[in-house]
Parts: sequence; C-alpha cells; structure tokens
Amino acid sequence: MTVINTNTAATLTANALTENQRAMNQTMERLSTGSRINSAADDAAGLAIVSKMDAQVKGTNMAIRNANDAISMISTADGAAIEIDSMLQRMREIAVQSLNETNTTSDLTNLNKEFAQLATEIDRVANETEFNDKKVLKGTEGGATDGKIDFNLGSNTATIEVDFGDFNMAGGAAVAGTQTMTITNGDIQTGAANTDGYKILFTSGKSMIITEAQVDTAATTGAADITAAEFVAAFNTANAAADDNGVTVPEVTAAIVGNVVTFTEGTGNEGQGAIASISLLKTNASLTAITTTNALEVGTTGAAAGGSSVMAADISDFKTAGTQAQTSTTIAELDAAIAGVAAKRADFGAFLNRLEHTVDNLNNVVQNTVTARSRIEDADYAAETTELARTQIIAQAATAMLSQANQQAQSVLALLK
Repeated sequence: MTVINTNTAATLTANALTENQRAMNQTMERLSTGSRINSAADDAAGLAIVSKMDAQVKGTNMAIRNANDAISMISTADGAAIEIDSMLQRMREIAVQSLNETNTTSDLTNLNKEFAQLATEIDRVANETEFNDKKVLKGTEGGATDGKIDFNLGSNTATIEVDFGDFNMAGGAAVAGTQTMTITNGDIQTGAANTDGYKILFTSGKSMIITEAQVDTAATTGAADITAAEFVAAFNTANAAADDNGVTVPEVTAAIVGNVVTFTEGTGNEGQGAIASISLLKTNASLTAITTTNALEVGTTGAAAGGSSVMAADISDFKTAGTQAQTSTTIAELDAAIAGVAAKRADFGAFLNRLEHTVDNLNNVVQNTVTARSRIEDADYAAETTELARTQIIAQAATAMLSQANQQAQSVLALLK
C-alpha cells in the first residue's frame, strides 16, 4: 500500500539505527575505560562477583604487609637474642676462668665486674629492645600483656600467635616453694568454745579465714579438741572454698606427716609470702607455739622464670659485682640460659621460614584472584574493536537506508501529475 503519512520503512530503519548506536556507544565506552563492566546494567551478577574479589585482593595485599611486618618484628627479636647469646657465652667463659685458682683476688674482682655488667646488659636488652614502640622481648606486649602477639595473615581474620615473652630458659620454670611447721594438737586446740575459726596471716599482708563451719566439718567437736590433721583438712577446705567463690587467696595446700605440717605454695601464686601467724578468729590471739622451720617461697631453677623480665631470677642475681662467677651452680645456670636462648631462636627461625612461605602463598592468591577478576571485569580489546567496526559499518548502512526510505514517498508525486 502506497501512503504518505506513515513511512514504515523509515521507522524500522530509525529503530535499527538507534539500537546499533547504543551498542556502538557501549563498545566505545569499554574501549575508553578498559572495563567490560562500567555500570550494574552491563553485568549485574558479574559486578557483585568483582566487588567480592576486590575485597579479597585488598585484604590479601594488607595481609602480605602484615606478614612482612611480622618478619621484621621477629627478625628484630632474633637479632637481640643473638646478642644475648653472645653475652651469655662470654659470662660462661668468665665463670670457667674464675674457677681457676691461679687468679688473684684482684683478678677475680675484675672478672666479676665484667660478669655483672654483662648480666645487666642482658637484662637491659631484654627489657628495652623495641619494634614500632613495642618492647618485643619484655613479655608485656600482646592483647593479654603476656608477650604473645597475634599477626593477621589472611584477607579476613586468619591469625597466628608468636610468643616473644618468657624465654623459658631450660630449667627456668617456677617450682613450688614449701614451708614446714611443727604443729601439735595442743597448739591449735582452744580448750573451750571461745572461737569461731582461725585466721591465717601471710607475710605479704594477705589473709585467709577458716570458718567455724569448716572447722566443725573437719573436727569432731570443733576447735575445742581439733587435731593437727583435722586442722590441715580444714585449711585445705577453706582454701578450695575461697577459690570456688572467686576470692583471691594464696595458692597454698597443706599436708601433715606426724606433727610436721608442710605448706606448699603453687607456682600460680599471687606472691603472698610465707605464713606469718595462725590466730584464733574471735580472740585474735596468735598461736605462738607454732614454729616455722623455713620460709614459704616459690623458687626457680635454671636461669630465668619469666615475668616482667625474661632475665628474671638467677640472671638478675648476677647483676651485682660479687662472687657470682665463682658460684658452683653458675656454669649450670648459664648452660640452661644458653639452651633457652637457642630454643627461642629456633622458634623465631621457624616462624620466619613459615612467614616467608605465607607471603609467597598470599602473593599467589592475589595473582590468581586478580586474573579471575580480569576475566570478568576487563574489556577484551580484540572483541570490542571488532564490535566497534561492525557497529560503525551498520551505522553507515542504516543511515543510507534511512535516506532511501525517506525518498520512497517522492514516488507518490508521480501519481498526482
């Protein structure tokens, strides 16, 4: 049908030209930006995947930085440990030399001066070595201030823990201290119902109460005729009950053989000291008949016991110029210290090797994730330039066809002549 008002061919050609123009604009945008996805409309699902991959890549890159920082911190600690080991070796050398009786008194004095200075420097290095304002060997860093530091080595929260604190120098673990008392039945019996329990006072000022109920449970008729063995039972019951209630009490347990009571201080004590007195609670009268044969104190073996300084205990004892180098146990203590430093350096070395592999793995993760993201996000220039050429040719052809469609209406004029 020949018409003038409606040019269907021109309309079809114009629509085709519009669609082609849109495709050509998208191709030109991709070629201009280098990205296949420039808006959510380009690929909604792909955009969501790329966003997650971006987070993983950025998190992993930060984990690589964290791992490298960890390597630097551990290397700093290991470097300090090297110097500590060198000084311990020299101290042992002095100790061996000082035991030779060819030395004069003046020689020994001079040897002890160097020995004490080396011990002082070991303590200083252990307490003052820093990395990023953190005293890495003091044993007070980390979330729990116990010298244990967490390093986040993943794109999310994958951590490893490195203990920079106590070198645990061989026999340097704390050992329980003991205090013995000779206690007879008459020492702790009241003879009458004039008390409702006992008060245990420690040299630190801390105290513990043995209640009347606890005494009555352990003894036949209470404090009036309590035996030494029953008193020990009441003591242990009171200690356990206080612990269960969350009250801070001395970590001490009692045992009896004959009339000798042994109080043993646990290694996790609060530093309460020895038992100073045992008193009747109501009258506060001290039971003076009880005698102490030795003080209650947690001891240490080896060269260090940890705490605020990795060179506590015996190493600290070496810091005063005296006769420490000539003490019979000095060489054994230094051997323990040297072994402890070597063990800690082995830990540091193991972590350093581990972290190097961690960095390599994280770099591999980043590389593969970036590659995967590129396949989704980046524009394929070969495909896009081909698409651009196609759309440009179609645009030229569509423009020519639109011109032809507009000229078709001219044929109607021939019918009107």
